[in-house]
Amino acid sequence: MRMRLPLAMAGSITNFVGLALVCLALFPAICQARVVAANIKTSLQQYSDIYLGSFTFDAAGGKISVHTLSAVRGQRFLFFDGRPESWPTVLAKYQDLSCLGLRNISLMVTEDEQDNSLSEGLAVPLGQYRADLQLSATPKPAQWFTMLSNCEDLIDIDFKLTFINPGGWWYRHFSIDEQGLLAVYMGWCVVYTAGIITYGFMQFQVHRSSDKMHPLLWLLWTGILLQYTALLLQSTHGFQYAEDGEGLKALQGIGEIVDASSNVIIMVLLLLMAKGMAVTTAGAQEDLSPAKQWLTGVMLFMSGYFSLFALERMGRAMDERYCYDSDIGVMTLVLRTSVYIYFLIALSRTIRLEEQEKRKQFLKYFGLGGSAWFMALPAAYIVSQFLDTWDQMRFVITIGTTVHTAGLCLLAALMWPQLGNEYVTVAAVDLDATTNTPYDEI
Repeated sequence: MRMRLPLAMAGSITNFVGLALVCLALFPAICQARVVAANIKTSLQQYSDIYLGSFTFDAAGGKISVHTLSAVRGQRFLFFDGRPESWPTVLAKYQDLSCLGLRNISLMVTEDEQDNSLSEGLAVPLGQYRADLQLSATPKPAQWFTMLSNCEDLIDIDFKLTFINPGGWWYRHFSIDEQGLLAVYMGWCVVYTAGIITYGFMQFQVHRSSDKMHPLLWLLWTGILLQYTALLLQSTHGFQYAEDGEGLKALQGIGEIVDASSNVIIMVLLLLMAKGMAVTTAGAQEDLSPAKQWLTGVMLFMSGYFSLFALERMGRAMDERYCYDSDIGVMTLVLRTSVYIYFLIALSRTIRLEEQEKRKQFLKYFGLGGSAWFMALPAAYIVSQFLDTWDQMRFVITIGTTVHTAGLCLLAALMWPQLGNEYVTVAAVDLDATTNTPYDEI
């Protein structure tokens, strides 16, 4: 039989409930791989259906390669797109749809070349089966959703689905919404490698004769190295993903959490500077509130913020592409905005207490830079909601990574050893000269 894929056919897919939850528990990362492989056997004898995930094809089309080993009759892959009468309809009406009703909405039809009869979805025969499904071109990229169904019996199948976009190594296994991210990660890895070597050498020249380093420098180095590690992990996952369509999911998850940790560390650094640490005269620092209670609050905030990211990553639903597709991810943006408000309040108080006009002016510029760093990610998320679905994730991740890197570069420039202590006093010798400041316990 030959396959025909008319995109004008109705199509839709379902929200995974019932057996889909079992499927999620068995292989939670299945929807994020462009090679979807699993061995599934259910206990239900009727109306079994399982959601397998989504993939966005290029407007030029694409291909789905199918390999199966089926133990029962009646099994069928169902495919849906993002048009209102397709996937959104199934999401809205899934509870009221029968198994056959769900099948009738399926986008793809199989045409029998003997009698020209049509049937929805891709029927899977007993035993081994292989098919390559060529997708026709569309006016714009098309998001497809895949489901496994059996209206006659249970589901008992060993299968491998490979979703392929046109293009070479950089594009083949990547959904449209992911294309370009690997180049971003690898490009920033090169920049970070050069920057860390250069900045590290300069700092070593300054601090090799002293066993002390300012707390702000420790925080900055921690933030830089965490972000560098996150980029290396994401690049390694992306490289393997480009090779086999599956990648290294553990590295990807760890990379996202390490990236979030870098952001938390820089938040704390900016808050310390906003409260006057190393950026005000000693007289202004003495008027600031004691640091012990404040530091306790900061530690609680860091733990809570980190826990939110870890919780989101471990519990990410199959139809959520990245952190900010989830409610918890949006909650972290709200929390980031709340910290930004506190940053402004602390900075405005520090400016009032500062006596030197030159440093007051610097603190105002520092506030502008800090505002851009804090609010770039929430602003990118808001803007992304007005973009096409396949552009949202790339836009937010690219803006977030770029602005975070720019912030690290600016902080590194402020603490560059050869610039002296004109604005930010972080030289090792200054630690002994400020023994009575509220920050000693930090």
